[in-house]
Amino acid sequence: MNLMKTIQPNEIEEILFHFSSSMFSMESEEEILWDMVRNCISILGFEDAVVYLLDESGEYLVQKAALGPKNPEGNQLLNAIKIPVGKGVTGKVAQTGLPLIVPDTRKEPAYIKDDQFRLSEITVPILLEGKVIGVIDSENSEIDFFTTQHVRILLSVASIYAGQIARIRAEKKAKAEQFERWKIQQKAARLQIEAISAQLSPHFVFNSLNAIQHYILTEDKRSSLRFLSIFGKLLRYFLLQLQKDSVLVSEEIQMIDWYLQLQSLRYGEKLRYNVISKGLMEYPQAKIPSIIVQSLIENLLEEQIHLSDGNLGIQIEFSLEKEKVNLKVLINNKVKAKGQNIDSDYFKSITSWQDYISLLNEIRPFEITSKVGLQTCPDEIDECKAVHIRFPNLA
Repeated sequence: MNLMKTIQPNEIEEILFHFSSSMFSMESEEEILWDMVRNCISILGFEDAVVYLLDESGEYLVQKAALGPKNPEGNQLLNAIKIPVGKGVTGKVAQTGLPLIVPDTRKEPAYIKDDQFRLSEITVPILLEGKVIGVIDSENSEIDFFTTQHVRILLSVASIYAGQIARIRAEKKAKAEQFERWKIQQKAARLQIEAISAQLSPHFVFNSLNAIQHYILTEDKRSSLRFLSIFGKLLRYFLLQLQKDSVLVSEEIQMIDWYLQLQSLRYGEKLRYNVISKGLMEYPQAKIPSIIVQSLIENLLEEQIHLSDGNLGIQIEFSLEKEKVNLKVLINNKVKAKGQNIDSDYFKSITSWQDYISLLNEIRPFEITSKVGLQTCPDEIDECKAVHIRFPNLA
């Protein structure tokens, strides 16, 4: 007997009100879907009902909840199947977004048998913001069991539950976005801590103080005062830059010169350097992300200088453009030439400049790119390690 024929309009409104009022405390799509089949469709006197949702690809319908033979107990679903969009009755409805009644499945070429063969079928779309996200499907052993009234109620049910699915998805998206913001904040804090560690590292500070002490003990007053002056300027510069995301290229060039002056005072003729800038007059306000340049130079020196025999040169070249700032660094490739590994504990402990680039690109839309290779050194004799970095001009 078709029970739907005995339900009056006022009873339908009560049923729909029951549906809508029972789900506001639900916190997952799974709860919503099982409630749809268990507390809603069962009231309509159906023999079975299955809810499908589109998968992430949007190409397949996947069974998510069921009432009837496919649901032996609890929230179990036996032999859940996937149906391509456009195939079968459910696939057609997912494709067109229109409900469909099949009075006699024996005359429907698109009919797909699931757990058992039945003689009639009804399928309605679940729409969210005008797009199909799934379908409600029911079959019955009687011919011509389903009516247009079933369609109207199921469409109302689908609309009510689609609203709840939208709520849950919006809450899930908001939580995911909040978590992503939290992760970015944590990474930004980590970056700041690592920047402080890199720029004010005990290794750099102690080596500088030892060098100053050496000049004082050897009564080289001129060198000790020069070293102390440059060391103070560098410390002041690092402290002022800690809270900044970007820095003037002109200031970075000055910082590099100070830093390499200190290293030259420490290593003497073992180290030679040259800093070149192109386009600085045209773009005096050019800015780049902070941290990376100092980290790069420190990484390269620590990697190569302990193998140097008095012939280590480093050339740093900035080329400024309206949208980009290009940095090219060449340094004698002593590591490859001598075939040795780097044993320096300090080198192993410092964060690589590549890590800083990856982290900055992740937490800021900088799109910094880098490339490492080999090329002939400016003296056209030795082989140099070449690092190319392209920054956005943040002016």
